[in-house]
Amino acid sequence: MAAQGMKPYVKLASTLVLVGTGLFSLEQYGLGRLEGPNHSVHLDGNLLSLLVLVPLGLVVAGALVFVVGKLRRL
Repeated sequence: MAAQGMKPYVKLASTLVLVGTGLFSLEQYGLGRLEGPNHSVHLDGNLLSLLVLVPLGLVVAGALVFVVGKLRRL
């Protein structure tokens, strides 16, 4: 059998998960840099909700793409 590359749904799912986790890590790094040892940063609740929900949504979307792609290939 010839060697095959990754299937398209696996590429899409891994990209979504990688972007979601990268965005979460970048957000945590940025918030850590803004919040110094002597002062804290107060952000709007809506912004904090988006900072949490967007990366989580990307990871969940990646998982759904993988599961649906796997089920369609059966």
